[in-house]
Formats: sequence, structure tokens, C-alpha cells
Amino acid sequence: MDLFTEQEPVWTAEAIGERLRATRSTVYRYLKALVASGFLAQVGGGYALGPRIIELDRQIRVADPLLRVAPPIMAAQRNQVAGTQLLCRYYGVQVLSIYEDRSDPRIETSFDRGRPFSLFRGSASRAILAWLPQAQLQRMFLHHADAISAAGYGGTWPAFRDALKAIRKRGYAVLSDVDPEVIGVSAPIFAAPEVVTASLVLARLKSEVTERDIEALAAMAIASTGRISALLQGADG
Repeated sequence: MDLFTEQEPVWTAEAIGERLRATRSTVYRYLKALVASGFLAQVGGGYALGPRIIELDRQIRVADPLLRVAPPIMAAQRNQVAGTQLLCRYYGVQVLSIYEDRSDPRIETSFDRGRPFSLFRGSASRAILAWLPQAQLQRMFLHHADAISAAGYGGTWPAFRDALKAIRKRGYAVLSDVDPEVIGVSAPIFAAPEVVTASLVLARLKSEVTERDIEALAAMAIASTGRISALLQGADG
């Protein structure tokens, strides 16, 4: 499934076999199962992502607990944010926006729904990274040291650990490295105590933001993510 990308949306069985170094019979057996279940669809002489994924996307939009509790809270503070808000989830070493609430039409971000970004770049990522268990962070550094260093954390494990510890102590992350014209203030969302599952970004045009604005956005982000976390955990009616 990972072969099907925005750049290469259609694959033939032969190309799949070559890329995965799989036999023809193995490739066709899996393709048959994936087409039957709707995850892939035949397109001309090849295969593309199928209608089952669209069905699952709708199910997430209407039934995901995070998407049920966060949007009303984001809408209630829309005028105070006076920019845009992004609700972001992560998996593996990627983060992606799953919902946006925008009040300033001048703001354009790269975080359109479903587009993955590195977990090591952007305030949304740092607000998640800072609350991940240390053992998990150590494994990430072991396997992704170059990407972590390139993202500005430093080239050593102590530097990476200390940078995240500072974010955790502050309670939020501030950055504008993905979209240089936009500055984002992000705070973590927890599915359970100490179990980070997402982050909320409050963003404005960098040229119009003062230090006092950042402090106000940070306080708003911390308060709203606290409310969202409480609702996710069933601790708040």
C-alpha cells in the first residue's frame, strides 16, 4: 500500500513485483485480495487506491473521538486566534493535519489534511515529541540521527533530549520552519495521562506577531488542549 503515492498513484503488477522483489504469483494473490476488499481498484492496465479508503476516511471524519471533541473547542476560540488552527496526529515518524479551522484567509500552510510531514520538523511535531517516552525517543535518535540533526536539535542524544525537555517544561512549542511566513504555537493532546496522541497548532502570520501575542496564543493552546484531553479521557462532561 505504501507504493501508492501522490507522485506514483498507479502501479502495474509487474512494477510492483520488481519493486518488492516478489514473485508474480505472490503479487497477483495480494492484488486480488486488495481489489476484492476495495483497498485497490483496477485502472486500465494497472492498480490505484480503491473506494474502501474513501469509506474509511468518512468513518474517521464522523466517528473519530478527537474529531468529535476538538472542532467545537477550536471554533469557540476562532476569533481570538485570528489566524488558523491545525489539529495534528502522528504515527511512526510522521505527523499530519486532520482538521483545520481558519479565520485569516491570507494564511496558507503546507499542512493540508492528510499530507505527511517529518515528526522532527514544525511546532506540531515538537509538541508531540517532547511528551513521548524517553525509550521511544532514544530509538528514534538511533535510527534517525541525521534527520534530527538537520531539524536543528543538535547532533547528539543529550542535545536532542535537552531540547525536548525544555519544550516540555514550557508546556508548548513555537516554530516557523515548515512555512517561514507563518509562526505556530503548539501544545500536546493526551488520550490518557502521559500518552500523547496529537497536538493543536495556533498559527498567525509571523510578520504580525509580537512576543505578547505568542504568550497569549500559548496560554490559549495549553488551555484548549487541556480541555480536549479531558474530554478524550472522559474526565470532563
